[in-house]
Amino acid sequence: MKKNIVFILFIMLVMSANAQLISVDALSKIIKDPNVVVIDARPAADYLKTHIDGAIGLDASALSNNTPVEGTLKSSSEMATILGKNGVSNKNKIVVYCKTGVNAGRMYWILKYLGCDDVSVLDGQMDAWFAARKPITKNPKKLTPTNFSASVNSSMLVDKAYVKSKLSSSSTIIVDSRKKADYDAGHIGNAVNIPSEIMLTGSKLKPVADLTSIYSGVSKDKEIILYCKTGYTASFTYFVLKSLLKYPNVKVYDGAYLDWTQK
Repeated sequence: MKKNIVFILFIMLVMSANAQLISVDALSKIIKDPNVVVIDARPAADYLKTHIDGAIGLDASALSNNTPVEGTLKSSSEMATILGKNGVSNKNKIVVYCKTGVNAGRMYWILKYLGCDDVSVLDGQMDAWFAARKPITKNPKKLTPTNFSASVNSSMLVDKAYVKSKLSSSSTIIVDSRKKADYDAGHIGNAVNIPSEIMLTGSKLKPVADLTSIYSGVSKDKEIILYCKTGYTASFTYFVLKSLLKYPNVKVYDGAYLDWTQK
């Protein structure tokens, strides 16, 4: 009896740990639920070539400004308006996907920043859906516009001044998620380099045990500040650290290295 209880608790723990990473089979079972919104976060041209049947197209970049620093978020009211016009409500169960996970991670982080409770990322992205021979289409899907009510979680986002204030802090670890060559060419302070692509096998995230090993040198007891070049791979890394590995205190420097190098 005790063994059964332990096994059930273990299964519940595993399910909880991966609750925000949804499998192809799980998505295929709920995709027709009217409360489920699936967002293809790739560029519009990719969406129009082929996409998951039932998904709307909303490029993650549509929620960011291109100037003065690429990757900087639009205002919460602007983002709420864009999401609402596309039929996305903060009350929906939202599933996001892209090609490699980077745009999906960016969309995930933005939606959580805006206060969405139920957001998941598709495990394996579009490649996994295609490989499983699930329904795809070239026909765009349009949802009825709705109201998106933003409730901003400001603790998820930091600016240059905040990062500067933490450069010498023993309780903060700054993680650079860019490629090693970019990191070697210049980086913030004593930031550690953990390139986001090492979290992937193809377009699929590595098992949680492997991800845990990758970030073994990044203590959960510390405040973690993530950055990259434009905010995208940092957002994807946020998803992994916060949602899968359960780091309690993770923030994204959205201005990223482009902002850091501005005078």
